[in-house]
Amino acid sequence: MREMLDKNALTIELDEAIVLNNESYYEELATVVKRSERRHIVLDFSKVDIIDDCGLQAITKLIERYGRRGYSFALANPRKSILKLLVFRDMVDRINVRFNDEYRA
Repeated sequence: MREMLDKNALTIELDEAIVLNNESYYEELATVVKRSERRHIVLDFSKVDIIDDCGLQAITKLIERYGRRGYSFALANPRKSILKLLVFRDMVDRINVRFNDEYRA
């Protein structure tokens, strides 16, 4: 996981595989979000090849909990397989999905 800041957003470049043990992954993401002064978070999925239900639950939990605290989220550059999963899980309606680099630091 890599973090990049610009004047408007914190971009978190996610790992290639997001699987198993969603609570520790959630905690890792939440720690990054909490220590940033930015309230707009971009989750960059450009390198993600695999995500399982646990990984998806961790991201959903992050978006829901911090969304209630005034944070906004965007999901950048998901691959076709990930996008299909997000559509199937009805997440596309709950998060802003971007397919370019306009939010990258």
